[in-house]
Amino acid sequence: MPSFGRTLSEIPPSPLVTVDRLLRDGAHAEPVPLQQGKTVFEPCARPGTWERAEFGIAAHEHAPPAGVPALRSAFADVASRRRGTAVDPGQVLVTSGATHAIAVTLHAILSPGDEVLILSPQWLFATGLVWAAGGTPREVPVFLELSEDPAFDFIAAIERAVGPRTRAIYFNNPNNPTGFRLDERALGALAELAARHDLWLIADNAYENYDFGDGGFLDTATVPGAAERTFSVHSCSKTYAMPGARVGHLISPPGAEEILTKWSLHTLYSVSTAAQYTAFRALATPADELARRRAAAERAWRLADAALEIPHTRVAGGLYTFLDLGRYGDGAEFVRRCAEAGVGLAPGQVFGGHCDGWARLCFTAAPEEAVADAIGRINKIYWEGGLDR
Repeated sequence: MPSFGRTLSEIPPSPLVTVDRLLRDGAHAEPVPLQQGKTVFEPCARPGTWERAEFGIAAHEHAPPAGVPALRSAFADVASRRRGTAVDPGQVLVTSGATHAIAVTLHAILSPGDEVLILSPQWLFATGLVWAAGGTPREVPVFLELSEDPAFDFIAAIERAVGPRTRAIYFNNPNNPTGFRLDERALGALAELAARHDLWLIADNAYENYDFGDGGFLDTATVPGAAERTFSVHSCSKTYAMPGARVGHLISPPGAEEILTKWSLHTLYSVSTAAQYTAFRALATPADELARRRAAAERAWRLADAALEIPHTRVAGGLYTFLDLGRYGDGAEFVRRCAEAGVGLAPGQVFGGHCDGWARLCFTAAPEEAVADAIGRINKIYWEGGLDR
């Protein structure tokens, strides 16, 4: 048979597949999939029918490559209210989720061999997306250090990693998997560093509705000097509990619209028209309902924090805490034993090369009672098998 080209051999198979299989094959009657990044909330909108006049396009028509104008305008309105400054709908690209938004950005800014600094631990697909775009990911451990010591000089750590081929810095905030939140001072320092080295910032804002800080979510693009170099990635999957719709959007710096639309056109053409209409309806979700969901997620974190007997990161936002399994001795073995006991956890290695001794727990992936029961099971496994027993 003919040969393949690039096989993405740099990207290993996902260990989450093994966790899923162990849960399916296990004898436990009620497995609890806390390895998944999801919530128990109902979708803010479901697929439906509409008249052409309502959305400016019929269901059977394919959408423009940049997105249906009505949805782009709606996303721009939301961003304008959040930022306090006007966002032009032309800066908005409708994407097939945050994954597609990040991929389009990377294809647009990278030449083969260019480096992207990834603030780590990181969302599990970030490094793979850089490899797939022809770039080289370079993990910069900062979030565990900041979780341990907020005074940790993370800017110095990033500065040391900048090289002649560095083109961008990727980060998600609040952070998946640690729950750490970069505040205004930290984001300002990051923007200053990017300006010094003429770098792009790729701000993954998937958990914007689950920022537990007093002031709520802070959009990186609102920090002085950041707007001109920040690609802001947003997703309907978490905010509106619609992962199956596969709708997200990218807000680009002025002047980047054409190149991003080209990359989107030549990788996807356009997002499903029906999915875009569903997202359009979701944007009408009342603010108090989104606030209720944020409060429920924070309550779920408080309950998990109180129940966990395993060292773990403090959470300021997002849906996860990161379990420190250093005293247990073998993070992968702990994840395997938990899966056999009917509790799914995400192995730490998928979030960074330095995270083998950790595991991620999603405290919103099941009802509160089920999460509490699952934590009881993993506490028992921890103390039965830990090195301190």
